[in-house]
Amino acid sequence: MMHRRYALAKHFTFSTVSKKIFFLSKLLGIAVIAIYSFSSNRAGAMSDLVFLSSIVILVFAWDALLHRMITIPIEHISETAQHMADLDFSKVCRVHSRDEFHTLAENLNRMAKNLQNTLSQRKELTDTLSHELKTPLGIIRAYAEGLRDSTNQEKQRAYTEVIIEETEKMAGMINSLLELSAWEAGAISLKKQHFDFVELVETVAGRELMVLPSDSIHITYELPDTPIFVEADMDRMEQVLHNLISNAKKFVNAGGNIHLTLRPEKDKLYFSVYNDAPHLSNEELTAVWQKFHRDKSERNKHGSGLGLAICAQILSRQGADYGARNKDKGVEFYFRLPLLH
Repeated sequence: MMHRRYALAKHFTFSTVSKKIFFLSKLLGIAVIAIYSFSSNRAGAMSDLVFLSSIVILVFAWDALLHRMITIPIEHISETAQHMADLDFSKVCRVHSRDEFHTLAENLNRMAKNLQNTLSQRKELTDTLSHELKTPLGIIRAYAEGLRDSTNQEKQRAYTEVIIEETEKMAGMINSLLELSAWEAGAISLKKQHFDFVELVETVAGRELMVLPSDSIHITYELPDTPIFVEADMDRMEQVLHNLISNAKKFVNAGGNIHLTLRPEKDKLYFSVYNDAPHLSNEELTAVWQKFHRDKSERNKHGSGLGLAICAQILSRQGADYGARNKDKGVEFYFRLPLLH
């Protein structure tokens, strides 16, 4: 009933330009008839003068209304479009009517904002690549020059290994950065799959923790005995688990503990990976999810600082909340994924 009333009210409102012109043209016709009837009661030249004067006033009024309803909005929209054509997205198109011109202006403003964001992301990508690739390119050049000038086979072999290592690092960084940029631009779509998350955790953890930095590191689990099914992109969630567990493995203290937890919490599935490690500051607990934030220690010399940023994009797109926090002796990374209903 309410929907019918809303549709009926919308039908009889001046919500479109065509309706406004239609009703105004009818009013103009009625006004002409009324003026003619009024002027016909006058005698002689007075009748003609009243009629002509009234028609002139109506014409100017009609022209003013059309100028306000159509010309002014089109001029604003055209001016904004010209600024966009010149790659100036600071101009905001303001049309205060509630018709097609207002909708067009809003769409134009939204397009300008999206284009500005896209160009900013492209510039940021270019600047970041230039900055991040400067060091490995410098290393490659230095060792390539050393390789050219050296006749010692041992040195040549060592220099070659360094060049290959830095090249692989650059390739991995570029691929990760391109993937992250695609996530930020919304160019990657997710596949909804129905799968057992417990089995996925066991598979990824078994593969990641098979080889540890030290035999003295302890691994503990807290996993359900029964399957728990979710609806998410399994490949992307496997990527998240891989990054979180490998991150814990990389930074765990010698002789420390790595603990995995998976349990249902109301309508969420809670997962966390804990490792004994130095505490992070409050700023770092948030910054670790940002791109190119990485630990400068020797343990992370090959890190790109993009893994956790990609995790953040994947988890956000799948409706999961995530974070990091300090525990008694270490740091815990966690997320909550919506359960399948």
